[in-house]
Amino acid sequence: MTKLGVVVLSAPDLGGTYQYSLSMLEALRHTQAYEITLYADPSNKDLVKLGYPIRKFTEPRWKQLSYLAADALGLKLEDPFVDEDILIAPIYSLALLQTAKPFVYTLHDLQEFYYPQNFSWAQRLWRRRVHVCLSRRAGRIICESEYVKSDIVRFFGVRDECVAVIAAPPLRQRTAEFDAAELEEVRGRLRLPDRFILYPAQFWPHKNHLRLIDAFKQVVAKAPELKLVLTGKKRDDYEVVMRAVGEAGLEGNILHLGYIEQSDLQAIYHLAAALVMPSLFESVSIPIYEAFEAGTPVAASNILSIPEQVGSAALQFDPFSSSSIAESILKLAHDPGLAKRLGALGRDRIASMTPQTYCSRLQNLLTQIANAKVIRAD
Repeated sequence: MTKLGVVVLSAPDLGGTYQYSLSMLEALRHTQAYEITLYADPSNKDLVKLGYPIRKFTEPRWKQLSYLAADALGLKLEDPFVDEDILIAPIYSLALLQTAKPFVYTLHDLQEFYYPQNFSWAQRLWRRRVHVCLSRRAGRIICESEYVKSDIVRFFGVRDECVAVIAAPPLRQRTAEFDAAELEEVRGRLRLPDRFILYPAQFWPHKNHLRLIDAFKQVVAKAPELKLVLTGKKRDDYEVVMRAVGEAGLEGNILHLGYIEQSDLQAIYHLAAALVMPSLFESVSIPIYEAFEAGTPVAASNILSIPEQVGSAALQFDPFSSSSIAESILKLAHDPGLAKRLGALGRDRIASMTPQTYCSRLQNLLTQIANAKVIRAD
């Protein structure tokens, strides 16, 4: 049996890349073609629950720097993955530069080329160096949209056939409908309003909270009963966003829940009147997929890869225009027929994205690189 090492470096506080990693591991449970070992934190309860053997593996910055330096100097360090036949990494691992085993890794986005102001000079240099080195060694690079694939080809000179577009489905932790009592228990415990729009996102600049707040001030003028619910840890631009809420006089209209466990978040999707996704940059938006699963209507940005993701299953708006955002929210709030139709279209769109289908595509990709020439000889 082929030995597959999965290098899992993302952590729960990293948001989307962590959920993506769990989706990949969940999908791999649907194959018996591999003897799977995780290279990860053995104290992570989410990983332990999956039942895979876990080898303790960390990659602190000093170790990453040593891998990059050794690669630049042509030096051979110890291969951490010598016992595996093939490797896959849901986010980058620089230890892969020192293995002779074929590997595939996921490059989630190249946001720094679009919004360099969101990154320091050192961060931009680091991201470029990491992906230049890894892209030259990888058997394949995975991304989740054709838009990101075109970026990888354009910015790093990777051949088109070396980049595979494979979108990961959202976690199937709770696909059944909640009953009314369960939903009301969550509503009461979290003190959720009767009617609200949901935006679950970290407080990063590209998540566009400030323009959403401006838009929601316009929404409240026409639909005063409607509230906006935010989630995410109190970090990054949280204070800036909350200050803007106060300056707009929306303290009674916008509720921040903080970090929410996945089971409660799924219930919140079912309770929400709609999901709004005003982000200025997404390779793929996991909240959109989660809303589709719940049958919750979606209004989302009309830029980059999001139109590819949503198709005709969501209202699309200009995320640089607060009035455009407000107009879409009000359409969903005032047109129950439209909201119901979009909710059904979202469910139909997500129905084919099963862990089994995802696993099959991953397995085909791994088979291709396992049968190809080894990327780096001893």
